[in-house]
Amino acid sequence: MKKIILGMFTLGFGLTADIHLPLDRTAHILEQSQKEIGLFHPFVLGKNETTQYTMHPILEFVIPNVEVKKTIFPNRETNFAWALKLTYPTPLLKMVQKKGIGGMIADDPDFDPIPHIITAKMTLLNTRTIFKNHLMTFNGGLGLSVTNGTVDPRITIDLPWVYPRMNQYNNPISLNAGIHFTGPLWKNIGYDSGGEFTYTIGDGQNMSFEYGDYFFWQATDRLKVYAGYDLYFAEYPFGSQWHLLPMIDLRYRW
Repeated sequence: MKKIILGMFTLGFGLTADIHLPLDRTAHILEQSQKEIGLFHPFVLGKNETTQYTMHPILEFVIPNVEVKKTIFPNRETNFAWALKLTYPTPLLKMVQKKGIGGMIADDPDFDPIPHIITAKMTLLNTRTIFKNHLMTFNGGLGLSVTNGTVDPRITIDLPWVYPRMNQYNNPISLNAGIHFTGPLWKNIGYDSGGEFTYTIGDGQNMSFEYGDYFFWQATDRLKVYAGYDLYFAEYPFGSQWHLLPMIDLRYRW
């Protein structure tokens, strides 16, 4: 076992092979038929030279979701892409609306029944190559929420990452914009940093911000190890709060 671990470190730090930069927050996509998945990262499939699909395979059973990203106007210096993500959160909301263990939404008879909800997030991305081998990406987008009934504003889960997305269920439109950087640092070590601001158009609790700062080590040609933190800000019903959470992940590409 010690020899295997030592071999991985020797391979990771002793070679100067090109790093496969993270592409999920850029206008680039995986190569045709290439795949990637992580412990906390969704499954990504490069369908062809211009299109890729993304989904969370485990969450797919309780919160069906899919994202399509398609590149447009590619060239050596800058790339453009659009991405469309569709999510159907109703099964998950009904699953956690109960008393006792696992209940995250109160099962109150005064609450209106949870309706069918479909959210769509459309994003435009522009990625530019800077300093020869680093990527800088600007993104902006529009989020829409469609329901077949009224969503009770008390049906919320007041947790970082979760609440800003649930807030969209009560408000039909949201706007978002962000910036992201990724590139190599030293040998097989790189960085992946960026943030996004979201403004939900509706009554109160409108602003949220997310920022992630990660370092990654490309242990092998297919495996990357991530470590870093996520910073969250949101306007909750009880006031504005910041949260800082650690992030560790393993991602495999083949």
